[in-house]
Amino acid sequence: MSLPPVSLRQLEYLVAVADTGGMTAAAAQCHVSQSAISLAVADLERLLDVRLVIRGPRRGTSLTDAGRQVVAEARHVLGAVADLSTGAQRLGRDLAGRLRIGCYSPIAPLHLPPAMAGFRAGHPEVEIEFIEGTLPDLQARLLDGTCELAFLYQQDIVPGIDTTILYDQQPSVLLSAKHRLAKRKAVSLKDLAGEPLILLDVPPSAHYFQAVFDAVGQPMHVAHRASSFDLARAMVARGLGYSLAVQRPQANVSLEGLPLKSIPLRDTVPTTPVVLGWAAGGRLTRRAEVFLRFCGTLFPLP
Repeated sequence: MSLPPVSLRQLEYLVAVADTGGMTAAAAQCHVSQSAISLAVADLERLLDVRLVIRGPRRGTSLTDAGRQVVAEARHVLGAVADLSTGAQRLGRDLAGRLRIGCYSPIAPLHLPPAMAGFRAGHPEVEIEFIEGTLPDLQARLLDGTCELAFLYQQDIVPGIDTTILYDQQPSVLLSAKHRLAKRKAVSLKDLAGEPLILLDVPPSAHYFQAVFDAVGQPMHVAHRASSFDLARAMVARGLGYSLAVQRPQANVSLEGLPLKSIPLRDTVPTTPVVLGWAAGGRLTRRAEVFLRFCGTLFPLP
């Protein structure tokens, strides 16, 4: 089989264009001239016989559909070569290199710090970078190779993403410490009918919480929408409504220091497991494989 004489440098420069959004920025990142970036990309387009980048003074620089696919494959190739180099240099030694992970923003404070600190303690030569985002954003990043693993909920997972479950738990009800139901051991959604709901609305969390209400045949009356877990908790603590949460922080206080009550939900409702996801069809780096195994022992959270 005859392979096109594509160079790793050409792939590196194309990925830099994708990451930085332009030829000039890519040149600065790679410490070369803009003409070197432009020539490498043009040569790569000629070798592959496909247009990868759209150039123009008004439109700037953007990737074509083919360009985005080639960039995703290029990331895998460059990652594999980096692993090959690292493995050859460090046979019999600890893991090393860079690992980029993603995390769904609302659960990041409870997952990223323990995972990063615990993994670093055992593998100090691995450099971990992280990206926060919504579930759709993170899955897109897994598919285009900008992160290798991501903490997600097992919800609306798109084709091409593989997952492994870390843990699963029932949602709970968040109430102000002064709420009339705050001393109960468990609460039903029917007990809260007509009261204002503060909805954590970071895609696709609204879909999940709607499914929870649908399961018990109760309407979901949203009074306020919060874009962060801390904001939802702060509003609950101020008595502005109640909320639902899957995560259970150890400290039952808001950022203002006001007390909260996290009470189990009595109803039988759908759950949404926390998972680690990655792009299917390819081989994980050894760093990612070890991180995946480590997280399987670290969670579930108490």
